[in-house]
Amino acid sequence: MRYDVEIPTCREGIFTPVDFATPAEVTGCIQLAERLGYETVWATDFIAPCPSSGVSDEQRPNWYEPMIALAHAAGVTSRIRLGTGVVMMPYRDTVMLAKQAATLDQFSGGRFVLGMGLGAYKDEFNMVRPRDKKVHRGRLLDDQLEAIIPLLGASDSPVSYAGEYVEVDGLRLNPKSVQQPLPIYVPCRNDAMIERAAKWRLGAMFSANDATAQLQKLNEALERHGGSPGDVDVIGEGELRIAPTHEEAVTAYKASHMGQYRTKVAPARSRVDLDPIIAKNWIGTVDDVVEKISRAKEAGLNHVNALHIAGDTMEERLEQMHLFAEEVMPRVG
Repeated sequence: MRYDVEIPTCREGIFTPVDFATPAEVTGCIQLAERLGYETVWATDFIAPCPSSGVSDEQRPNWYEPMIALAHAAGVTSRIRLGTGVVMMPYRDTVMLAKQAATLDQFSGGRFVLGMGLGAYKDEFNMVRPRDKKVHRGRLLDDQLEAIIPLLGASDSPVSYAGEYVEVDGLRLNPKSVQQPLPIYVPCRNDAMIERAAKWRLGAMFSANDATAQLQKLNEALERHGGSPGDVDVIGEGELRIAPTHEEAVTAYKASHMGQYRTKVAPARSRVDLDPIIAKNWIGTVDDVVEKISRAKEAGLNHVNALHIAGDTMEERLEQMHLFAEEVMPRVG
């Protein structure tokens, strides 16, 4: 089993309190993950608060740009893989992102992983690119994939592509990424993303709790696109809070900023009942978490990510990373 963990680049105001982490603390979190044996760290991507995020105008969350943060981390680590989890593709220039990705892979010695997605909030996209409000972000992402995959490929042939939103003409980019192909992952929250993962043989991210059903969907999509099970890496994601008793873990999760945000702060249409989330995720004792991840392993997963760690201070987060690495990972194997 391979184990990853998220890092607090763009989490304040939603998953953590504001002023949760300084750049030095984010860097220290990555270095600790490397020492504890995690395989990959994943850096979140937001640009600016918007109404749909539920972050008020009075708040000033520190949202650090993930590519820059990971470039810095590459210089102070030696083994751990550095992933964007996920960079919001529709906000980005496709060619410049390809250039950044290949460069970061070069400077990290082949440790960069490009996770990409649409972005959570359409109104944030509208704020960043107001002239593009009518753009269909899904079709834009398809265009970006059509262009960025050959741009990052090993071939030195010039790349030309003319889509609805993206166009390149006879373009060569060098140096190439160290890894060929460069690992690209997408969050498979819906059938359209599963189809993209299958078509392009992209790594797939989905809830570890839904492993059986989602793996079946992915394998069926792979078959439609001429592939077979095992052609792509699958990461099962879970939310984490470990405590000495199940009740303490549940209480801590519900009292955390993340729990309070989901039940009281998020826009009304986005508020949720926490009990089903707690039942599905890695919230409880060490034994509880080991049992849940072992079930995911039995369902066919061999790669998991502690996507959201419920904790309102950096000290809590680091403690949870220690507990997961030292108490859970060795027992699951």
